[in-house]
Amino acid sequence: MRSAQVLMFCLCVIGGLFLLVQAPSFFMPDRWDPAVGRAFGPLQSRLLGAALLAIAWLGLDYLRNRYYSETRQLPGVPQQRRYFAVLVLALVLLSAAFNLAPPGPNPDYRPPASAR
Repeated sequence: MRSAQVLMFCLCVIGGLFLLVQAPSFFMPDRWDPAVGRAFGPLQSRLLGAALLAIAWLGLDYLRNRYYSETRQLPGVPQQRRYFAVLVLALVLLSAAFNLAPPGPNPDYRPPASAR
C-alpha cells in the first residue's frame, strides 16, 4: 500500500511540475462522447499543475505524519485546518481550470465507419 501511495505522490509531483513549467496546450475528450471535450491552454495547464502540486503536498504531509514520524499520532487542530485549506485550494484550482477551458469539438476525432 505504501508503494502505491509513493507512486501516486511521484506522479503528482512530476505531472504537476511538467504542467506548471511547460504549460502545454492539449485537448481532453469527454468521458462519454469523445467527439467533444475541453481545450486546455497554457493558463489552464498551469492551474492543473498547481492543483497537482497542492495534492502532492497533501500526500507528502500525510506520508510524513503517518509513516515516517517517530510518534504516530493524530494531527492537531492547526494541522487539520491547514490540510483542509490546501485541499480546498486544490479543488478551487481544478474547478477553475475546467471552467476556464472552453468546450468544443475534438480536432482529432473521426466518427466510426458505418458497417455495410
